[in-house]
Amino acid sequence: MSHPAAITSAELHERAKVIQSKIQAWRRDIHRHPELSFTEHRTAALVHDELVRLGIQTEIGVARTGVVGDIHGGDGAAVGLRADMDALPITEENGSEFDSGTPGIMHACGHDAHTAMLLGAATLLKGLADEGRMPGRVRLLFQPSEEAADEEGKSGGLRMVEEGALEGLDAVFGIHVDPTRDVGIVASRPGPLLAAADEFDLTVRGHGGHAARPQLANDPIVLAAHIIHAIHHIVSRRIDPLEAGVITIGQVHGGTVSNVIPDTVYLNGTIRSFTPEIRDLLHDELRRTCAVADALGGSFDLTIRNGYPPTVLDPEAVAISLAAVSEFLGEQNSQIATPVMGAEDFSYMAQVAPGSFLRLGTHNPDWPKRYYGHTSTFRIDEGALAIGAAALAASAIKWMREKS
Repeated sequence: MSHPAAITSAELHERAKVIQSKIQAWRRDIHRHPELSFTEHRTAALVHDELVRLGIQTEIGVARTGVVGDIHGGDGAAVGLRADMDALPITEENGSEFDSGTPGIMHACGHDAHTAMLLGAATLLKGLADEGRMPGRVRLLFQPSEEAADEEGKSGGLRMVEEGALEGLDAVFGIHVDPTRDVGIVASRPGPLLAAADEFDLTVRGHGGHAARPQLANDPIVLAAHIIHAIHHIVSRRIDPLEAGVITIGQVHGGTVSNVIPDTVYLNGTIRSFTPEIRDLLHDELRRTCAVADALGGSFDLTIRNGYPPTVLDPEAVAISLAAVSEFLGEQNSQIATPVMGAEDFSYMAQVAPGSFLRLGTHNPDWPKRYYGHTSTFRIDEGALAIGAAALAASAIKWMREKS
């Protein structure tokens, strides 16, 4: 009995180009109707309806507003493919025909594209399964809330893991649009790709008074200034120069009028790192640095909240996904990325299964500038959509083939 020939990554790309207009339509529909974290009801319904139309076994309400679909092929390896669905609280200023129709909310990080590309990959893989050409199983992970956490401090990715959505998977692959790279270029790297992202709240306490009589007060603004200066020496003087870390103060609030010394100053910031050792060191050094307030007669309250852990990728999974992509984009366009201090809750999934996370170039080199994420003018070249769909599907097939 003859068996159907194995499909190549190049053939998957050709099939993806055939459904490019469909992927684009999904992306524009989702872009037009953005939803914030854990409120992705319309987006989840769209995903569910499309998966049902394809004949894919589907579960809704996972991690509150997520959708999980399973495609059954052969008895080989089980692979997860992940996309996030939530938008950001930003007012869009692009002026396109499919701009956000919801005031104050916008897909400014490409999650609309991620969702559409995974629907495209689902279309490709279900077709292969129906042809008897998929050697294993695929689980489609449409997760909510990558951008924010709920009242328990949990993001959609963490809730997906806790609810067992990744149980039984041999690998998990994700993708993210990347405006720093041109369309046609995809990158990833083994080991740490993205950072842990923690947050701190600091209240510096002094003793207020009249601005004309500072000797009768203990100015918390001055105390905070000493602390800020010391914080900016932590990375340069307390960690190994060959290691990486960031502490950034994003907010400083103190005082109400020019002639009153306040009692307190509030600071808020972020701590970024790639390893548990540097993460702990930065936390410890921040606590020591804030004690400057005590030395100068004031006091402080510091709260550090752990955010997403670093996104650490499996060397074999990365090698397989980049090799799959190079088969239709060329080796020169399947690249090793440099680590960046951004953060991703794909990190939770990569902790429970070998993971690869592709950075998909979305910049059109003919554009006058790059349109970066988390801005009101963020945009992508939609020519990248078919590439992303094919990259997800090809990564899954190549892993199955090599592991089955």
